[in-house]
Amino acid sequence: MYNNIENDDNLIRIVRNGDCDAFNPLVEKYKLPLYKVMYRMVRNRDDAEDLVEEAFIKAYRSLARFEIGRPFYAWLCRIAVNNAINYLKKERNGKMQSIDDIAYGLSAKQGNPVAMTREKILKERIADAMARLAEPDRAILCLRVEQELSYEQIGVVLKIPRGTVMSRLARARKKLKEIFRQIGVT
Repeated sequence: MYNNIENDDNLIRIVRNGDCDAFNPLVEKYKLPLYKVMYRMVRNRDDAEDLVEEAFIKAYRSLARFEIGRPFYAWLCRIAVNNAINYLKKERNGKMQSIDDIAYGLSAKQGNPVAMTREKILKERIADAMARLAEPDRAILCLRVEQELSYEQIGVVLKIPRGTVMSRLARARKKLKEIFRQIGVT
């Protein structure tokens, strides 16, 4: 979906040869999809932005270890997901979405106020249910649903076989359904 392996590989070769500016197109190409994954995991804009930045810094510093011919986004996403899981372990209490973030989301939309309110409530309930999942379950669901990665791509990101991806997704979906049932989301 996001990855053009040949172009990414060419840019990485150029960076490895000393042109640091060649990393910028990779940042521009992947910062939004990576931000979406991080935001779904940590539910805070500033923290998600920090995690994305940290992932790019770590990726840049480790570029010599990147295997040319492999999907760069999957490698980068794995770095970011690991960072997010570590962050969430440190912040066990979790952070609630700020009122400013909620207000911004509402003011950015136009249309029917009743429909907007229902949509916002549903999104908040879904986000609350996702936050109740363990970090690995949340990560695998974000990669599949939010990023629309294939089972194979998720396997590359998480370094697990395709069959394991399928079984973990099934378990994560089952857990999410149970949480939905508990909080009354139908």
